[in-house]
Amino acid sequence: MNSKDLSTENIIQLIQIQWQDHFQTRTQTWKSLEIAAILSIALIGMDWKLDSPIATIVASGLLFFVAFFGMLITIRHRNSVERTKFQIIGELGAKLGLNEPDLSIPDKIRWWQVFLIWKSNTSLFILRMHFIILLFAVFLFAFRILMKNV
Repeated sequence: MNSKDLSTENIIQLIQIQWQDHFQTRTQTWKSLEIAAILSIALIGMDWKLDSPIATIVASGLLFFVAFFGMLITIRHRNSVERTKFQIIGELGAKLGLNEPDLSIPDKIRWWQVFLIWKSNTSLFILRMHFIILLFAVFLFAFRILMKNV
């Protein structure tokens, strides 16, 4: 079916679906950060309660990968999914004769932008939090390795 043949109701439904997909993607991105944060807290508790350098080393290594993949998810969701959804929403809105000046395609993000503190948006916040958790995992890993050998 050609998009020119779509009724106004169909276009509105398609816009609603695109917005729902966008919000679902954002929920997944937040959920990845939530999981990493909970695992960080669990790692602190485990390290304190078990006092086992080997267990902490293994768990902090796993946390590193959880945070790393959380960063990849955040970047992918922003650079692919969100940008595509906003482009589709804009095109569908134009078919309805809507000119939404506030709706712009989000800028791409890169991992190194965690250091650009003057830049701020939700995706960068989530990316920064994942990066902090990743650094925490690295420092705890290194600390336990050094303490184990002392």
